[in-house]
Amino acid sequence: MIRTTSWARCAVSMAAAMLATGAAAQQATIDTGTLMGARATDILVFKGIPYAAPPTGPLRWKAPQPAASWTGVRDARSFGAACPQGPEHKEPWAQVGAMSEDCLFLNVWRPARPGRYPVMVFLHGGGFTYGAAGVPLYDGTALAKRGVMVVTINYRLGRLGFFAHPALTREDPNGQLGNYAIMDQVAALQWVRRNIASFGGDPANVTLFGESAGAGSVQILMGAPVAKGLFDKAISESGAGGSALFPIRGGVLNAEKVGEMWADNLGLKNATAEQLRAVPLADVVKNGRAFPFIDGKVVVRSPGDPFYRKEEMAIPMIIGGNSNESSLGGMTEAAAKALLGDEFPALRDGYATMTGKAPDAATTDLAEDVGFVLPSFALADRHAANGGKAFVYYFDQVPVDQRATAAGTDHGGELEYVFGTKPAEHRWDARDTAVSRMMGDYWVRFARTGDPNGGAAPRWPAITAAPTAYLAIGAKTQAARLKPIQERAKAAAMADAQRKWAAMPTP
Repeated sequence: MIRTTSWARCAVSMAAAMLATGAAAQQATIDTGTLMGARATDILVFKGIPYAAPPTGPLRWKAPQPAASWTGVRDARSFGAACPQGPEHKEPWAQVGAMSEDCLFLNVWRPARPGRYPVMVFLHGGGFTYGAAGVPLYDGTALAKRGVMVVTINYRLGRLGFFAHPALTREDPNGQLGNYAIMDQVAALQWVRRNIASFGGDPANVTLFGESAGAGSVQILMGAPVAKGLFDKAISESGAGGSALFPIRGGVLNAEKVGEMWADNLGLKNATAEQLRAVPLADVVKNGRAFPFIDGKVVVRSPGDPFYRKEEMAIPMIIGGNSNESSLGGMTEAAAKALLGDEFPALRDGYATMTGKAPDAATTDLAEDVGFVLPSFALADRHAANGGKAFVYYFDQVPVDQRATAAGTDHGGELEYVFGTKPAEHRWDARDTAVSRMMGDYWVRFARTGDPNGGAAPRWPAITAAPTAYLAIGAKTQAARLKPIQERAKAAAMADAQRKWAAMPTP
């Protein structure tokens, strides 16, 4: 028998204690049970945390229900399944992995050192139809290292996330109907308020930020009574602001009619709720592009409308867009003509003079400005006029390997800089690295204090009066103001949006 000396026994005991302490540091106990996360250098990560019950079977097309509790310690070292999305919507950046209707999971990154940290909750983009919280682009490590907590969430997509049908309405006519993805986002924010302190986060300092569809969701939630008090600051990245949502019922086109047409095409005319929920998942997600609509309880206005009614949350906001939003598609001369009407010829000529470009190229700039960028600027103007603090950006940085041919920063192109997650297919030089560091610092300072300014970074002016002040971020980051022709285009675009909002029937 091998005899263990006293010093050896002491060493074994100390090692066991250190392991136990390390394991305990990687655990967090929330309202449904205890989680075991993972440590990566100076960051702790908890993945695949259920924030609501699986929306499967009888819970398909119902508001999210509370997550079940568990006993023991739940392994939180792997991402949960992504929400289902059709194969026609897969994008190179959105490598979502396994998919399941059981997908209402979120992920948390936090500094390993003890503290009480500001919280940044991210809503991913993907046209409300694809994407997931666990794609590499949204890894929260680099932001968390700056002293914040990062939360990314899944929410139902496509027809699973946005669907209305008279049979579902009859089940609960006074309930929350149709916009299940937005309800998921609200449920995740409620989870954050209840549980984030268990991870060392400050539930009284939550910043909601999102890109594209996620940015549109941020704007919707800023004007949604059901989200009031659930977040304290907001960042909208490439979320436009001038879109008009149709209603759940009433008018020529509504969500219930769209749902009936889909069911009819499956041979389910006059379908019951049980028949709808029995439709195979593959048929639900096939060609399943869908968008929010006005249901009167969860989504009460089109995204920008509350800003013009002084009904949005009076919280600090960052909002902006990129220099090549036309990469998203649909920003054509025809679209600009439809939006601007009689103003189009003068604005086209004015853009040609301002940019020094040929008419066709100038028209593309005008179309992407009035379709995407300037409506965001207009919401910032309204938010400031309503008493909220607003900061606007225009992002124009392209990875070094693409600069020679790129027309500007594509839709979503700012994300790798914000998160500091350079995709493997891109190369960065020192300028890219510096812009990423600056962007991350701006975002984190804003999450901490409600003001992105600080350190040696270029001063970012808040909105005070027209013309709109903004920060141009890129090779030369500096404050600027819109030119007169851009102000005119912004006013024309938002006048069109207001006409559409006013014409939309109320459910």
